[in-house]
Amino acid sequence: MLLGGCASKPIETFTNTRPVLKPEKFFAGRTHSWGVLESSSGKPTEVLNTATNGQWDGNSLHFEQDIVFEHGKRQHRSWLVRRLDEHHYSATGTGIVGTAHGEAYGSVFHLDFTLDALPGNPLGHVHMSQWMYLQSDGVTLVNQDTLTKAGIIIMEITEQFRKDR
Repeated sequence: MLLGGCASKPIETFTNTRPVLKPEKFFAGRTHSWGVLESSSGKPTEVLNTATNGQWDGNSLHFEQDIVFEHGKRQHRSWLVRRLDEHHYSATGTGIVGTAHGEAYGSVFHLDFTLDALPGNPLGHVHMSQWMYLQSDGVTLVNQDTLTKAGIIIMEITEQFRKDR
């Protein structure tokens, strides 16, 4: 609930929050996450874990992510994230339809895109909005994802990332 309230604020209001979140730095190297998928009514439906390995080459971040769901299903995603300017990013990758658009201000990063939830079926396209909040230790990131279809929330994901030191 607290994170949802923050998401309704314009992202620029986070400009002076610290530590500063630069996605290309946070996701370079190894990160791990633990999270829960929740139904539109807020009930937990599944637990997930991820392991991510990224490389920043000075212009773009390429990372590989392995996702493991509690029932044993696995997914692999590849992402390419480009910093366009001080605050704006674009991304392409596995499951993204077209290009994702992101903004980073202070300790907050917001990424918006269309997700192909049912590969090969255009009726499976959903909107995904990710709000990431870097915590004061600089290695913990709280991520709140909202998936919508025709403006209706169909799922939310709450996840905590931890950057390996």
